[in-house]
Amino acid sequence: GKEAMADEDLRPPPPDQERSSEVSFVDYDDSAPPPAYVPPSLKLAWEFYYSNLPKRIKVQKGDGPSLGYNGMLQVGGGVGAQQSSKGTGYRLARPGETEDRVSGNKAEPYSLFGAPKELDEFGIGISLYFRQCLLLFVVVGICACVNLRTLSINSKFNPAETDFTLLGSVLNATRADLTYDNQGQSDIITCAILAVFVFSLKFFEEKNIKDIDLAQQTPQDYTIKVTNLPKHNAMNPDDYFEFFKRWGDIVSVTVASDNGRLLKKMTENRELDEAIEAMAVSNVALEAAGKPVLKQSDLTPVQRSRQAYGLNVTMEYLQEKRNANLQEVEKLTKPNYYPKVVYVVFNSEHDQRKCIRDCATGFLEEAFNMQCFSMNDNSTMNGQVLKVEEPVEPSEVIYENFHLNFFDYWWGIIKSYAITGAMLLVSFFVLKELSVSVDEAGQATSGSGYAAAMFVSLLNGGLPFALKKLTLAMEVHIDEGDVQTSILRKLMIARCLNTAVLMYIVTNFTAQFGEANLTQVQAILIADCFTTPVIRILNIYEHVMHYVVAPTKTTQSQMNVLFQGAYWNLAERYTDMIKTLFVGLFYSTIIPSSLFITSLAMLVTYVVDRYCLLRMWSRPPMYDEELAVASRKMMMVCVWVHIIMARIFFSNWPYKEEVCEPNCNLFWCNEVSEPERCMWTDDQKEVINLYTWVGIMIFVFGFFILMGKTFWNVVTRLFCASIDEVGKASAVEFRNLTGVSLYVPNIRRDSFVNPVFACDVSQVPQHYLPCRRHNLDGTPLDPQSLSLCSEHDMPFADASQRPIYFGNVKYYERQTVLQSSQPPPGVHHHQVAQHQQVQVQMTQVPQRMPMQA
Repeated sequence: GKEAMADEDLRPPPPDQERSSEVSFVDYDDSAPPPAYVPPSLKLAWEFYYSNLPKRIKVQKGDGPSLGYNGMLQVGGGVGAQQSSKGTGYRLARPGETEDRVSGNKAEPYSLFGAPKELDEFGIGISLYFRQCLLLFVVVGICACVNLRTLSINSKFNPAETDFTLLGSVLNATRADLTYDNQGQSDIITCAILAVFVFSLKFFEEKNIKDIDLAQQTPQDYTIKVTNLPKHNAMNPDDYFEFFKRWGDIVSVTVASDNGRLLKKMTENRELDEAIEAMAVSNVALEAAGKPVLKQSDLTPVQRSRQAYGLNVTMEYLQEKRNANLQEVEKLTKPNYYPKVVYVVFNSEHDQRKCIRDCATGFLEEAFNMQCFSMNDNSTMNGQVLKVEEPVEPSEVIYENFHLNFFDYWWGIIKSYAITGAMLLVSFFVLKELSVSVDEAGQATSGSGYAAAMFVSLLNGGLPFALKKLTLAMEVHIDEGDVQTSILRKLMIARCLNTAVLMYIVTNFTAQFGEANLTQVQAILIADCFTTPVIRILNIYEHVMHYVVAPTKTTQSQMNVLFQGAYWNLAERYTDMIKTLFVGLFYSTIIPSSLFITSLAMLVTYVVDRYCLLRMWSRPPMYDEELAVASRKMMMVCVWVHIIMARIFFSNWPYKEEVCEPNCNLFWCNEVSEPERCMWTDDQKEVINLYTWVGIMIFVFGFFILMGKTFWNVVTRLFCASIDEVGKASAVEFRNLTGVSLYVPNIRRDSFVNPVFACDVSQVPQHYLPCRRHNLDGTPLDPQSLSLCSEHDMPFADASQRPIYFGNVKYYERQTVLQSSQPPPGVHHHQVAQHQQVQVQMTQVPQRMPMQA
């Protein structure tokens, strides 16, 4: 009975039934009585905040075998299994979800002291980030211990009054103090450990990706992404269902069109609806308090000019802007929109993989619409060669950018990197003014070590926000992973150059080994280790939003938006980690203690970020491994840069006279022969020559790995698809999963609690939609109220016309037997019969099974 009631609640309403919008649009009839003003509640806002925090729900792990097309047993499935036998036994609850819709298991908060494996439930990208933090803590800690002997030897020539943080550095070093045994040996061992680590990190990543992928079943594992579509008569999901059903049971088909401009303008209208509702409530409150309501006629021309910037906003201004937008929407319905991407969700992960393998095509086949290399017609639909591949997770897709093309993408990239370069140029001149300069006697004459360190820390703290805004304003991407990767690359370049390279360049030659310069470098590292995490955990901005800004809001929805969790992005966290590693390795030759600080910083980062993820931050999308792969490549650069800088530091040792500065480049240094006092010692030559050859070997090996593989992939992609399967296919069925979403075209905004849907969703079960099940007041949410395909959003079009401007998503009931008379290519008829028998037996088993003990 309980199950039947739950199914009844989840059943979508009839398509012809009138639905009310989630937003209460106000009727501005002067004869109507004013609505009663109900002030928003901070208590309800905090309840909303805690409902948004990550929670986990216990699920049924599989242990039974099942039979696939290949006639082989697949372990980890079983009737009613929601997770493979390799999983954690839990899944990440959706925002606002209190219990599992099938088992009834309650959502419980994550433990702050749980195992790192628990974070697998957040997806591959986030789990790999935390695993890399712990791994770097261990590896860099080992390197720091290797340098203990160097620290002890260096401390003997440090002045007696040396600050504790600079003990063991090169402070007060002479040319005679440099020997291979004292400084070179330990640093070469450090280089060897780091080189082995970064080159073996790929295997660590692959193993962890495989483990995480097997442990957690997500929509990506069951879905194919189809592009290079036929232009005409291809918006109907049934066409793709008929084409792909020969590979297995299909759960849903989504057809997304290139109507991005229309979606953006309609979403802007939804945001204006929110503002109009808030303004109406605010005006009611003002009238109740006997205060005047601001009218458009009361404004001066100067005040009206400020309205474009959010100042002096009136109800008339908002309504006029919405009406103008509505006219733009009507104009944007004139063009014909074509299908851009199709997502087909299979019930079996094995079916998905089989389909991708069978439909694999090369770039030339897709570009010229011909079958010449793969020699099969599995991917040809209505004479068009389709491109079939695995997609990103549903939460990563940015549907409103599907209308943009190759040239829009690269033009945005060029503008974005040009502005980033200009920011670094400004930073260079500021650092030049703040950094330490010395006179001939070696005494500081200008600049402050702490001032330069503070500037670097403040700039590094502001860069993530600035580059995120820059990326979103200038660049166009079709998934969140690409956005994060773009931010990651710019942040890595900007932060590493700003924190280490520019600091080295702007520092006077004779001040490099001086106390002031060493102090400012150590201050930057200590700030990364302690100051930055403390600022992050204090969460000052969010506290201001909660206790200062929130009480000024006039509606509960406006207040709740401020309680969705602190903004963060994974790219920033990865760059923080890499930047700390980069700076620590950059200066570890002259400040060996920096390795201890770097190692400790990794541990502090893991602890603080785990707390923030589970108790403070907003809910992140399910990122893939793309950011982890990019960070691994940057780690290789960090090791190579360390070798370069070690050679430069050793060749310039002890930085006493500018006339003795050798000519150094990325691969070698040329000794200065005149005056004679500048010539290298025998120990110095031995160390420099060793670093020269090690640096060249690391560069050649790294270049071959990075560029050689990239070149090979580009060439092979011309003729065949790159299929990268992770581990074995799980036997868990998609229809058994809970807490997952289908690929439903939607648009997300910071001002929305739920996304708005860019299609009709009346025929999709609500538990497969990426939205909450209840409104802010606790009443059941009608998902169709979030759809832009409505009379309110398009009053100029009737109900039969509106769907043609949007994409389509269709849910299909379970198919008990294969619908096609022909099996998929490469599948024998006796295997199809076995598969059909298994599917028929599965339909006879109740869908809800008791949880395992």
